[in-house]
Amino acid sequence: MSGNSEQEALLRRLLDEQAIHRLVAAYSHAVMRLDGVAASQVYTEDGVLSAFNGPEIRGREAIAAAFVATFAPIRSIVQTCAAGVIDIMGDTARASWSVTELLHNKDKEHLSFCLGNYDDQLVRTADGWRFAYRRFNPFYRGSVETTARQYDITVPPHLYAPWPPG
Repeated sequence: MSGNSEQEALLRRLLDEQAIHRLVAAYSHAVMRLDGVAASQVYTEDGVLSAFNGPEIRGREAIAAAFVATFAPIRSIVQTCAAGVIDIMGDTARASWSVTELLHNKDKEHLSFCLGNYDDQLVRTADGWRFAYRRFNPFYRGSVETTARQYDITVPPHLYAPWPPG
């Protein structure tokens, strides 16, 4: 293999990894905005979501509906996906992320939190990388009593086009 071919392969891998990082960030951003439709756009049309050991949700439309219903009782949420490990194999990839989530339900005084990880299978599509299969594995769920101040939340519509970015 020539030095130029090795550099091109390395550059392609780095660009793919960056695009996958952006996809994960776009998902967490949509979750923070409580935008179930935007969160579903990171999946392929026939993508699958598995979360909290529940039944698999198949198809982008069903995933969007599940997110909209899940987000309805939530006042605010911040999800952080970090320590991503990505393995790219041509036009497919697998990845794993540690997840920390803090959320405030509309009918609760305390904060809830969840720790876990995502295990992902991704595919390169004409629109970029998308999740073909995403499993959330919870490690711990709990609550934290707080004396914090609540702020009125006004999240303007996102101005990113195309969505998801990447």
